[in-house]
Amino acid sequence: MVINMTNRLLVIVIVFALTSGIVAHAATAPQRAIAPITLPTASSLPMAIQTAASRISETATGAIDPFAAIRDAYQRDHVALEHLRQSASELKGSAHPAFNQLILDDESKLTEIERTALATTRPSVSTSIAAMDAVVTSAQTELDHELSQPGASKSEGHGAQSQNGGPSEKSHGNDH
Repeated sequence: MVINMTNRLLVIVIVFALTSGIVAHAATAPQRAIAPITLPTASSLPMAIQTAASRISETATGAIDPFAAIRDAYQRDHVALEHLRQSASELKGSAHPAFNQLILDDESKLTEIERTALATTRPSVSTSIAAMDAVVTSAQTELDHELSQPGASKSEGHGAQSQNGGPSEKSHGNDH
């Protein structure tokens, strides 16, 4: 019973915080609309929920403290690049060091985007976060492409899975 009451209280607090953030956003920047959230397929639902929650949080935080929202997005995307670097350990031959170099370059891009955004007096939160997210999406696309190549990964099973269910079949409009 106590847990049930705690969960209800938590829901009320979250709804209040989100509503306050949206109202603050509307009051401070009526010309900038809040970006709609689109959820991907059900197969990636946990990641979709995480992404949606992250975007809602960033929108609310961005309305109150745009600098904190940009720093949070930078941290999230920096961690995402590190996870991609770890996933790339399955690459064979020169593809692994090449991907590590790509990640280093992308980390530099993230840092530059963050510094540029934080150097302005009124940063465009949505534009800065979208630019940082695009860097991570590009790296993910490159890793998916590398892993889909025949014989690219160290484990035979993973390579075959990438070929059969790779990014070309699961594309969400990020074809390059």
